Amino acid sequence: MENNDMNNQRMENGGTPRRRVRSEKTYFNYPLAFFLCTGLGILILGIIWIIRAFTEISLFSLLVFATVVYIFAVCVIVASLAISGRTATRRELMLHRFDRMLDNMVFPYIITNASGVIVKHNHAAAALFEKKLYGLMPNVSEVLPFLTPDVIARSARERIEVQQKTDEAEDGTRYIIIQSTETLIGDAKKTADPTKGYYYLTTLIDITAEKRQLISVARKLENETIVMGRAEIDDLKAFSNASGISEKEASDKVREILTDWVMHLDGSIYEPETRKFIIMMPISSLSRCIREKFPILDTVREAISTKEDELTLSMGFSATGNNLTERMRNADIAFEQRKSGNKAVINTAGEITYYGRDRRRAISGGSNEYRRIGNTLRRLISESGGVLIMGHSRPDYDSIGSGLGIAKLVSDIRDDWHIVIDDRSDENFIRLTEDIRQREEYEGRFIGEAEAMRMVRSDTLLIVTDVNAAANMESPALYKTLRETTGGKVVILDHHEKNDRTAESDFAYIDTSCSSASEIVSGVLEISLHRAKLLGEEATILLAGIMLDTKNFTQYATGKTYAAAEYLSRASGKAEKAKRFFDADYETFSAEYSLGSSLRLISGGRIALCSGAGLSDETKTKIVIGRVADRLLNMEGIMASIVIAESGGRINASARSNNNIVNCAELLARVGGGNFNNAGGRSEELSLKDFEDAVLENVEKFMSENIDRTSPEAPDASESAEI
Repeated sequence: MENNDMNNQRMENGGTPRRRVRSEKTYFNYPLAFFLCTGLGILILGIIWIIRAFTEISLFSLLVFATVVYIFAVCVIVASLAISGRTATRRELMLHRFDRMLDNMVFPYIITNASGVIVKHNHAAAALFEKKLYGLMPNVSEVLPFLTPDVIARSARERIEVQQKTDEAEDGTRYIIIQSTETLIGDAKKTADPTKGYYYLTTLIDITAEKRQLISVARKLENETIVMGRAEIDDLKAFSNASGISEKEASDKVREILTDWVMHLDGSIYEPETRKFIIMMPISSLSRCIREKFPILDTVREAISTKEDELTLSMGFSATGNNLTERMRNADIAFEQRKSGNKAVINTAGEITYYGRDRRRAISGGSNEYRRIGNTLRRLISESGGVLIMGHSRPDYDSIGSGLGIAKLVSDIRDDWHIVIDDRSDENFIRLTEDIRQREEYEGRFIGEAEAMRMVRSDTLLIVTDVNAAANMESPALYKTLRETTGGKVVILDHHEKNDRTAESDFAYIDTSCSSASEIVSGVLEISLHRAKLLGEEATILLAGIMLDTKNFTQYATGKTYAAAEYLSRASGKAEKAKRFFDADYETFSAEYSLGSSLRLISGGRIALCSGAGLSDETKTKIVIGRVADRLLNMEGIMASIVIAESGGRINASARSNNNIVNCAELLARVGGGNFNNAGGRSEELSLKDFEDAVLENVEKFMSENIDRTSPEAPDASESAEI
């Protein structure tokens, strides 16, 4: 009655009535009982006959005793058979029910041994098999190729997702998650024996529906997420002057090519002004461009360029940002990070990625570009609470000159500025600033690292010139403190190639087409100085910086370089005085001769290499190796020159080329860096021999991958000639 009430209550609550568990019928083993009882009776009678033959006990007493023993034994036999029959039946029933439960599981399961042999599986697993099972205990990889013993063993430690090709799924792929449990087979009475091997219970979970839904959502997001981009024709005016093609004609051709490209990517394009374009496209289209490495760059270059000059395109894209305005701002940041023309730069969550090959052409827009830099600098200087200026360690004329030029721009806005030069006993610094340090406005302006560290605050602005790697700055600790601790802002103005060591900054202008940092600063000063006037001493030092990096205007000089020199000349800069900074003394001249005498030709006579001892003064050593490297380029058939010298336990190197073919920065990879045609290296850890071996390895790698591969008739790079 109570059970009926409970069932009625469960039905009222919407549940299913609980079935009464009926006891299973058990069976008594009558044949076995008959044979046991009969045998027992015969045995007892035999025992009575033997006892009667050898003793005087009466037959009646023996029969009574035998009868009692027989009845007791029969009761024991019957009871034992009844109990064992019931127990065996329940065990069989339990195993049968467990077996049926496994077979009826929704998830496919397979039991295998360590070798992958199938011991048992259910119907759901059989539905996944690629072929029917024939024979006893096949290997699981025969019916499910993706499920090998190694995969099963690995799935016991981590969840594994695999794809199964099938005609049943809509896209021809079924997605399955594999999870296994590793165990030893044993029973309640015996401990499991590891020597008999492990077994795996593997479950296969089909997540095809969920996976297709996720893929559908991802595709929808790709189609709905808009990427903002900016594209600009590089130096259109210079190309027009060199090629004879009008700016309008070239611009119209680029617009036509870009429009077809963007429309093909399901995007839209807008030209706010000549040679500048705004691009919008789905993120899926940007992903496609990344996979193809932006072939549009080569399309534009090959379609419009002439023998006289090449027309290139620069692009910047970003999909990060909460709205289109932020994405456009991030796209502008990416665009400004380009190193040269013919580049596409992608800004992904603050990570900058570059596509396209460098083109050694002017990429800035002359006065317009310098005006933009000047306006940005003036804004950052005005917003700051103080300005610190520094260049690279062991500063040369370009580093010091560009720093002085920035100091002039800062002094036009505010008075709290200082130039950080830790070693003011350096010969370059003393020679170059001998006159200007006597002036009242520079009194106390040159400070060391320790004093600069005490001045750092959260609103301090650090302007770095002529270097973009933190490790090569005059004070890496100052940069790190300002960037990571106080939260001040950093600006970088440089002309060296960017690489993986380039420091992070709030604003960076790195133009490898400029001859020097002094050229960049001079262009900015010409447009951005309002009240202050450039002094003759300052103009001369800036001119010395340009002369140093252009080898007295014989290398890397462009129209912008001569325009900067003209401006400095109008500001009373004296070229003849600047040239005196480069005069060599007897010690320097002797070192140049000594290094030059170690000349040998490598890479089939195409690279000139000198190595040996330098001077005790590292600054003079750097000047010496630079001069020797420049002179080696005058030899017939020489594509590049490398000079390595040891000074005070430190190794310095200088690499030069003047053909836009050999990348000097790659020749000094891992031991230095710099521009395409001008690079330097330095090491305190390597010996002269180890440094030279590293350079030779770089030379062989670069020539084999970039020169010999494209020139079948080029000499063997492994050959060398001693002179």
